[in-house]
Amino acid sequence: MQRLGRFEEAQADFERSIALNPLEAETHKNLGTLHSRFGRMEQAFASFDRALAIRPNFPAALTEKARALWSLHLLDEAFAAFHRSLAVDPGNAHTIWNVALLQMLTGDFERGLAGREARWKAHLGLVDRGFSQTLWLGDQPIAGKTILLHADEGLGDSIQFARYAPMVAALGAQVILEVPTPIQPLLGDVTGVARCIGRSSTPSLAFDLHCPLGSLPLAFRTRLDTIPFAEGYLPAPPASRVKAWKDRLGPRTRFRVGLAWSGNPDHNNDHNRSMTLRTLAPLLDCDVQFVSLQKGVRDQDRAFLGERPDIVDLSDDLTDFSDTAALVACLDLVISVDTSVAHLAGALGVPVWTMLPFNPDWRWLLGRDDSPWYSSMKLFRQPKRDDWPGVVDCVRRELDGLVSEWGSGARQRQSNAPITKPQDAVVSNYLGHMLWQHKRTDEAVLHFRRALQLYPQYLEAANSCGRLLFNLGRYADALECLDVAGQSDIAGQPDPNSALLHQIRGDCLQEAGRLEEAKAAYERSIVLHSGEADTHNKFGVLQVKLGRLDQALACFDRALELQPAFSGVLSNKALVLLNLQLLDEAFATFRRSLTVDPGNAVATYNLATLQLLTGDFEPGWLGREARWKLPVGLLHRGFSQSLWLGDQPIEGKTILLHADEGFGDAIQFARYVPMVAALGARVILEVQPPIQPLLAEVSGVAMCVGRPSAASLPFDLHCPLGTLPLALGTRLDTIPSPEPYLPASPVARVKVWEDRLGEHNRFRVGLVWSGNPAHKNDHDRSIALDTLAPLLDCDVQFVSLQKGARDRDRAFLDARPDIVDLTDHLTDFSDTAALISCLDLVISVDTSVAHLAGALGAPVWTMLPSNPDWRWLLNRDDSPWYSSMRLFRQPERGDWACVVDRVRRELESVVSTWRSRDRASDEAVSALAP
Repeated sequence: MQRLGRFEEAQADFERSIALNPLEAETHKNLGTLHSRFGRMEQAFASFDRALAIRPNFPAALTEKARALWSLHLLDEAFAAFHRSLAVDPGNAHTIWNVALLQMLTGDFERGLAGREARWKAHLGLVDRGFSQTLWLGDQPIAGKTILLHADEGLGDSIQFARYAPMVAALGAQVILEVPTPIQPLLGDVTGVARCIGRSSTPSLAFDLHCPLGSLPLAFRTRLDTIPFAEGYLPAPPASRVKAWKDRLGPRTRFRVGLAWSGNPDHNNDHNRSMTLRTLAPLLDCDVQFVSLQKGVRDQDRAFLGERPDIVDLSDDLTDFSDTAALVACLDLVISVDTSVAHLAGALGVPVWTMLPFNPDWRWLLGRDDSPWYSSMKLFRQPKRDDWPGVVDCVRRELDGLVSEWGSGARQRQSNAPITKPQDAVVSNYLGHMLWQHKRTDEAVLHFRRALQLYPQYLEAANSCGRLLFNLGRYADALECLDVAGQSDIAGQPDPNSALLHQIRGDCLQEAGRLEEAKAAYERSIVLHSGEADTHNKFGVLQVKLGRLDQALACFDRALELQPAFSGVLSNKALVLLNLQLLDEAFATFRRSLTVDPGNAVATYNLATLQLLTGDFEPGWLGREARWKLPVGLLHRGFSQSLWLGDQPIEGKTILLHADEGFGDAIQFARYVPMVAALGARVILEVQPPIQPLLAEVSGVAMCVGRPSAASLPFDLHCPLGTLPLALGTRLDTIPSPEPYLPASPVARVKVWEDRLGEHNRFRVGLVWSGNPAHKNDHDRSIALDTLAPLLDCDVQFVSLQKGARDRDRAFLDARPDIVDLTDHLTDFSDTAALISCLDLVISVDTSVAHLAGALGAPVWTMLPSNPDWRWLLNRDDSPWYSSMRLFRQPERGDWACVVDRVRRELESVVSTWRSRDRASDEAVSALAP
């Protein structure tokens, strides 16, 4: 009865069945589905819950309940019910298809489009064509092949997905398009279509591959931001055909509006998406020339249409969709329910207002009045279920305003429409996205650049190209690409796309170290679109680099006003609070970030860093393992052997301990090698070549290799060096080997350096003032050599240990011959270790040489920024990692002058003591002389 549309009789039968057998869960479920169809939600949920009380794991009842929750926009509850249904029956195609529709409705195309393929198994009436040729889903090259693209759903779907035909052809395939007869002439002229046919012709065709039209978004990995041809992709109707309709419509004295109020009555959702013509009556009072585009007018609508001669009805002369397209081209606006006419107008780029039910089809998404599928479309949604009068009233008010503008001459102003993007440019842009998704980045860049050559003002292509090049670290190329579009007038308008262009420019300039230019780019982006939280966040990160922490906090707070649950901003704000030594606030903000996004690797890692900095090693080491999931940085080696975390015996096993961060980290954590060896394992140590000879001599190392060699070695377990403190349960009071753990340099090697240095008649001090410029915190930890100028007046023999001196420092070094510079002879860290053995003291910023000196047990003074690396802890001038090390900290951010002054005073004192001892030694020698 239900399937025949005899719903009251169906309800009576279901209720009679329940009276006879109240414990049949299937019947309660069916009655619930019937109630839900008519919006009787209280009764519907009662029926579903009764079915589930009888059969708690009834997947069909769970699915129908989920659909009912969805119809009320209770989406979280709907997803939960769907997932519960799938937990019971994981392979149920009907449920998988429904989940996919809900995912797409909420913009999750990646998962939704894949799940939507279950439609072939979901008993929806779709016909699996049974082609012997291979189904193509974007997973193989098709250049030189012939592919059949065939309609699998309704007319509107075919029109919507025909936009992909040019994309398929651009991949080098010959495209045969098979669609229903009424749209065959319309789609036969779409770019890239070699031949357009009806189904009856298909069996005799030769082709290599096939793809349903509805599967093309999946084949091209379509995301919400990569939908192609939203501007229109159907060719303009022939001028002669348009003129014929214009002649029939007569003189154009009023605004012309086409109307379509109902779709195919056989559609399973027709009761929800169609309305009667009489419902549009309030609209018909507008001073407009209304034109019916409605084919297959129903009886009650035919009677009303007969009473309204003011609606021009030429629909009997519409023989196919090409006729409708030509008529639409004569109109100023189309107003339609969700039917094929709406798709037709959008695909032509004609203004179209689409009236939607409260629970719309997936393609119209939720909570927006525009469509990413059709840029000329505006959406009018029911505010509540079945409230078409509310929609019509809203449309009427909008239409009155539009007609008023048209009448006042706005029509002439609107004729200066923006330049339409060339279709070839749109194809190139979209192919760029597709190739990017397939990680074919070089080809993607070429397509984005081709799009910009064809249309230099193409902001979307410029942004995509810039973002991809930025991700590849090609900042100069990205800026060149962005500047092409930035020179156009369009980029100067308050357009979110132009704002994004300036934001990406800021990102590139920031990474290139051009910080003031980056600042200007972010400021420009915010002027163009002040409501983008991500731009304020990135501007805040830049302010941190510029040392403007108060301004950075203001940026982060503004971003959080716009997006309170932005976990990345919370994490960044916490880092600034840490920089300001506001530790309680930093801890609270990190935890708030993790409450919002519990699995966020950046926030987890940053919180761990703060825990380590404050000596709370137990949770700190554990949280620091999130470093492997950070978006930029460490390479996960992908070893097939097990990771060792101290949780299993290793006696008799071979373990690979491998460097995972910088030179200093490898030297610091090499202290754990003897402990691992003491557990009975054979230790292979893999480190960078410059420190390989140095660490090969550490006690317990059976073999020391570089990375290329490690892959071919047999071993049973592995552990990154930076994970060893976790594996061995290190606490602040159990740090191993604060005494020297690197062996002394060979006497002969030391003598070579002693000979180069000459007579040891003055206190010798090694200097290091800067680290790796690529280090993310280099701006904070490194200094210019001239900053040390006050130190250089001490009566000391200074020796440079600085490899890779920067240009500015090189000039200063050349002007100071009193600084002995033998660094050209330092071939690796073993050389540096031998040279350090000839010195009385090393003074260094936080870099690998400080670790080297500490690991050798050589006296070392380390100069630290106010917010130091976690390993140096806080508020102490010694290090539990190195007993020979002394720490000199900035009293406030950026105050290196105060650090240098304190070091100078301490150095003078030490030198004075050294001279006194040296003089006493000389006098003792003289007294013993004959």
